[in-house]
Amino acid sequence: MRILLIIAGLLTAGCTSVEQVIDNKELYCSGPYKGVRAVGRAVLSGTTGVLVPDVCDTIDDIVAKDGV
Repeated sequence: MRILLIIAGLLTAGCTSVEQVIDNKELYCSGPYKGVRAVGRAVLSGTTGVLVPDVCDTIDDIVAKDGV
């Protein structure tokens, strides 16, 4: 029972974070912030081979699917 409550709390927090990012898209998708994230993604891709999509592209995809 305790584990279910913890999992539910984590899932709710994840949804809240996504909604906050969508609401603050102008901040997260501003030029300087987007550039810093691009550098971080490039380093991660170069060292681990993991490709991480840009959060702005992900926001656009979510908004298009939800029709928000």
